[in-house]
Amino acid sequence: MRSLILLGFITPFLSAAQVLIPTVITPLSTTLNETSGLLVLNGEVWTQLDSGNPNALYRIDPGNGEVLRTVTVSNASNVDWEEITTDGTWLYIGDFGNNMGSRTDLRVYRVSLAEFLDPGTSALLADTIRFSYPLQTDFTPADRANDWDMEAMIAVDDTLFLFSKNWVSQNSYLYALSAEPGDQLAFRRDTLPAQGIITGATYSPSTGGIALIGYSIGEYQPFIWRLAQYPGHAFFRGIAQRDVLVSGFTQMEGIAWAAADTVYMTNEFSTLNVARLWALPLDPLMGISSHARIAHRLWPSPNDGRFSMETNAPCRMELFDVDGRFREARELRPGINQMDISDLPNGIYLVRTGPGSKVVRMSVVH
Repeated sequence: MRSLILLGFITPFLSAAQVLIPTVITPLSTTLNETSGLLVLNGEVWTQLDSGNPNALYRIDPGNGEVLRTVTVSNASNVDWEEITTDGTWLYIGDFGNNMGSRTDLRVYRVSLAEFLDPGTSALLADTIRFSYPLQTDFTPADRANDWDMEAMIAVDDTLFLFSKNWVSQNSYLYALSAEPGDQLAFRRDTLPAQGIITGATYSPSTGGIALIGYSIGEYQPFIWRLAQYPGHAFFRGIAQRDVLVSGFTQMEGIAWAAADTVYMTNEFSTLNVARLWALPLDPLMGISSHARIAHRLWPSPNDGRFSMETNAPCRMELFDVDGRFREARELRPGINQMDISDLPNGIYLVRTGPGSKVVRMSVVH
């Protein structure tokens, strides 16, 4: 239900959250360790790297994570590239990462999408959209302690919409920015109680579904916000759902619709994880939340790889490790099913019986 919050904004209709389990497609080449944005164009997967890296875009081979092609933006610099998106005519590169909250050179580069997709293009020139926030008056550096950072952007109609990365409030502001080259102002439209920091965004022109990727500060617990059934461009005024991702402690950075019901995601390299490309089935309109769910229970846990599962309908049991990697699947019949996964090593496993079902954690100790 809609309710007024004392912070001064209106929350969207919040749908019940789930635990979602993405699947690792492949580790990425070490060249892409600082992957930050993601875009799927005609089946091609593209990314860019953030601060201090080359002013280039990279096509990824989703089979092995290697770089298939590199396109340089000759007249651009990479102060802190954080996002790529398209409106079908132009490709936009967001050079607006701002961990210190003190940048006065925020910009978005715009290149021709047709020229970019031409296989013969290895370098191209960009138009520049320079912008500022009219509400910002203090530019005192505050490393990861400000609400002027930005990493997420989508292009809809003739406007760029930016979703802020608020280190202090852990909300996200929606800004609207003209997509025309020149000096522009980014006007604040609304606020989402993100409960963490937003690091990427993707928009589906076919469904209108928006997905925001982010993670909790300190814990690096990834999550996704889905936004749907909103009026006009008021993306936070429709139905919104925040779902936790089971992928270990991972700094998810990029997200892109790969199909009508699937997103790809990338995470940066860290001391805990290599950079990887992930896939996640995702209903852009949140119908997944209203589907009849399979009820199941599992016992005992801990176990030695042999356990029982009871379900109320025929279903497919899917088993993942604690980092979200798919391990195996079994078909279950209604009633009690005897299961044996004793060939798998000791560890924590996640069990579900289809999208939208409750995820059960199970410990295997031989």
